[in-house]
Amino acid sequence: MSDPTRSRLGLASRLRSLSPHPRGWLKWPASSLRAYFVIVILVATVPQAAFVSYLIYQETLAARTQIEDGLRRTASTFALAVEREIVSSIDALAILAQLDSLQTGNVQRFYRTLTQRPTMRNTWRSAYLVADDGQMLFSTDRPFGSSLGNVDGAPEFERIKRTQRPVVTDLVLGHDTGELVTGIQVPVVVKGELKYVLGARITTAEWQALMGQASVPKGGFLSLFDANSRIIAHSLNAEASADALVPSTPGADGGPLHDAAMVGSTTYAAWHKVPPAGWGVGVGIAAEPLNRAQLSAVAAAMGAGLLSLSLGLLLALVVARQVTDPLLLLAKDGPKSTRRPIVVREIAALRDALVSAADQREVVRARLQAKADEFETLFTTSPIGLAIAQDPECRVLLMNPALAAMLDATAGRNDMARPAPPAGDSPRVFRRGRELPVEQLPIQQACREAVELRDVELDVVHADGRTINALAYAVPLLDAQGRPRGAIAAFADITERKRAEERLIAAERQLRESQNLVELAQEAGHVGFFDYHFAEDMAIWTSGLAKLFGVRLDEIDPRWQGWARRVVPEDAQAVREAVDAAIAQHAAQTIFEFRAIRADGQIRWLASRVLLSYDEQRSATRMIGVAVDVTDQKLAEQARAELIAREQAARRDAENANRAKDEFLAMLGHELRNPLGAIAAAVEVLNRVGAQNDTAQSARRIIGRQTSHLARLMNDLLDMARATAGKITLARQGMNLAQLVQRPLGALDVSGALKQHTVTVDLQEVWVEVDAMRIEQVVTNLLTNAAKYTPAGGTIAVRVGVDGDEAVLEVRDTGVGIPPTLLPRVFDLFVQGERTLDRRQGGLGIGLTLVRRLVELHGGRVQAQSPGPNLGSTFTVRLKRAAPPSMAPNATGAASTAAKHVVVVEDNEDALAAIEKLLTLAGHRVTIASDGATGLQRVMDASPDLALIDIGLPGLNGYEVAQRLRAAGRSTRLVALSGYGQPQDIERALAAGFDAHMVKPVDVMQLQGFLAQT
Repeated sequence: MSDPTRSRLGLASRLRSLSPHPRGWLKWPASSLRAYFVIVILVATVPQAAFVSYLIYQETLAARTQIEDGLRRTASTFALAVEREIVSSIDALAILAQLDSLQTGNVQRFYRTLTQRPTMRNTWRSAYLVADDGQMLFSTDRPFGSSLGNVDGAPEFERIKRTQRPVVTDLVLGHDTGELVTGIQVPVVVKGELKYVLGARITTAEWQALMGQASVPKGGFLSLFDANSRIIAHSLNAEASADALVPSTPGADGGPLHDAAMVGSTTYAAWHKVPPAGWGVGVGIAAEPLNRAQLSAVAAAMGAGLLSLSLGLLLALVVARQVTDPLLLLAKDGPKSTRRPIVVREIAALRDALVSAADQREVVRARLQAKADEFETLFTTSPIGLAIAQDPECRVLLMNPALAAMLDATAGRNDMARPAPPAGDSPRVFRRGRELPVEQLPIQQACREAVELRDVELDVVHADGRTINALAYAVPLLDAQGRPRGAIAAFADITERKRAEERLIAAERQLRESQNLVELAQEAGHVGFFDYHFAEDMAIWTSGLAKLFGVRLDEIDPRWQGWARRVVPEDAQAVREAVDAAIAQHAAQTIFEFRAIRADGQIRWLASRVLLSYDEQRSATRMIGVAVDVTDQKLAEQARAELIAREQAARRDAENANRAKDEFLAMLGHELRNPLGAIAAAVEVLNRVGAQNDTAQSARRIIGRQTSHLARLMNDLLDMARATAGKITLARQGMNLAQLVQRPLGALDVSGALKQHTVTVDLQEVWVEVDAMRIEQVVTNLLTNAAKYTPAGGTIAVRVGVDGDEAVLEVRDTGVGIPPTLLPRVFDLFVQGERTLDRRQGGLGIGLTLVRRLVELHGGRVQAQSPGPNLGSTFTVRLKRAAPPSMAPNATGAASTAAKHVVVVEDNEDALAAIEKLLTLAGHRVTIASDGATGLQRVMDASPDLALIDIGLPGLNGYEVAQRLRAAGRSTRLVALSGYGQPQDIERALAAGFDAHMVKPVDVMQLQGFLAQT
């Protein structure tokens, strides 16, 4: 080891032995040596000065605390005296309020009591009484009866009226003297109610006198102020204090009061509240003398401290020059700048060490510069792109000109931490078709993972379309601990080699494509061909394929989506799935059909056969195919399928219609044969027996029943025909559905149609806008249907109710029920349930069809439900609710059966005699006429309860008779008789003045209903 090296090591060891070991927790700031000398002096003197100042401050605080305690005691004592005076006055007023003269309302006597007897307190200036309406009744300092004004609306008066508790007023002007006074008021309650308000006035002089009895600190003041901070009394200036304001709202005891009135300077003050009145008491003492003494003591202490500090700083600066001057000279001119003596040994040793280090550094620098020059020449002239990362994060890269030209960058240092240029300007780096982010580039990966990368092929794509193929190598640079500190990468341009390879591959591919197209042309003929490349999402269309789609070649979008937009969407999805399935199976070919949308909007069917090609990784690369137009074939297949479907549907409809026709004819023949047979038999009986014989009467009843049955059959057939043709006109009016249901129930009950069943009725009043006659027809059909298919002893339940905005009619029975196969067709024409051999149920199968049609004409709906055979059935009719009329007629009970007077006008003698006999047998009085004029006169003279008038009368017809009766003001109920029952016939009769219309032959049940309603 050389001597200079030994001397430097010895110097370093001596310096380490002289310097204290640094403490890790103490962080010293960088500063000058003189500053540290000053800090030493400050550290030695400032704590002493601060401690002395703290002791003086504590003594000052103790003196101030003693003063404030005395002020608080004085304020509390005077506040107690004020509170005692207020409470005593309230007690005195409360005693006076209980005097009999005041309780009995003798105000004048009460006034004499107050003015003639010594009942007032010495501090009261006067007493006064206020009525509950605010009128002042008297004041003891004024003659009784003087006008004193009204205090209604005053805050104190309103508060005592609201709370009925004593109130102490703030400082106010007297009612006539203009003198400032305070008031104490108590409520006078007579028999639990506020009758008067009794009050007393205390002047500021009285409060000033009370203050004179208090102990005021020397040099201080005492003040009394109201809730609005107005001074009532003050110990320093009694005259000037009245009506003055306290300068700030007092808070807690002991708060300072600045620039207080009567004081004129800062004070130390204490406050105390007077609870009954909300007033306050303040006591204070001038702060200036106290503060002056405290400031003098603090100033003396601080002066002594500053003098000591100044002397210490001056001596420290003198000593510091012997250390700082040599150090500044070394820092400014270097270790060889001076050889003058240095009195501090440590600084002299430091100078010698710096001189030796400078000599060695010069030798090393020369060697490094030579190597750097050699590397720079190699770095800048190499045709291979080179990059050096100078930090572990690769934030800074050093590029040579070859790499800079390859990446369109600047040679030299490149800060990778700067924001990247816009995506359109910077080149993009790809590896195997996938774009690499910056952190996955070879040099970044080698630097981050400390791995060596070799033979990494990259594609550098520039913004102008140029592509450079490069082969990259990257080696990490490691530090002494084996951690990466940077990396070196080399990039060789292999673009020409890659282009040569691509040309060779393209030539081979074109050869294969030509061969495949020839094979497809031989297999499918000259149609449409395409060649699709999966990686580029690009297809080549032939002119034949473009013609199939009705477009020009220059209008074609070669992407898959461009083809899919020209195909029916669901077919495009199906084709995509078929191709994906073939690729998943690595199939060599597949076929599919789709509908193409031509440019003119025409849709054509195309069939395609495609060949699939795969790369070494078994991934699909190409799809070559042919498309053939098969539209004509598809249309022929569709037409054939539609024709077959129509033929089958027509055959089913014809079979159903034929079956319905046969069933209808059979039912009609049966239904007609039964009543005709019964009528023929009854006629034969009448021919053989006498007219009054019981057998003859039974035969006549049979003829009547069977005739009614035939009439109902014909009416149902006519109504069904009119409903099917849409010729039924509804005469809508507001009706109570419960009443409409009662009428058919009553008629069927009278006729005995329901006598073998138990009928339960639950009718809730609900109004609907309907044709009453048609709804009654619906109810009759539903009840008749329930009776026919419910065995004797069964139950039929009829319910009318409300469901939201709908009126509901429900007919439920316990009969044979409806099979599930029949339930969907139960409302179809001529459809009936299974019948027994005796056909006891009868009917043509049109009743329920008519029900559904009539309900639908009213805007409603009907529904049939049945759990199954022998489990009964339920028919539900739903109609839209209507608002009830404002004056609805009272519901009636059972139809009246009292005898009525009826006029019958009919030109047919047999019909007239039959109706007359029918009504007479029913107990009614009947008047008849055979022409219009006579009938008009009969009705005018008799004013009957009901008039049955035929339309086709000689002389005056039925319409004219009704019009003249209505013109004469007759209110008789008129019913038209006619053989015509079309809607227009009914409308004409109602327009002429008739109340109802009846189709011949006369329906006895309907006639009984008219009589019951009369």
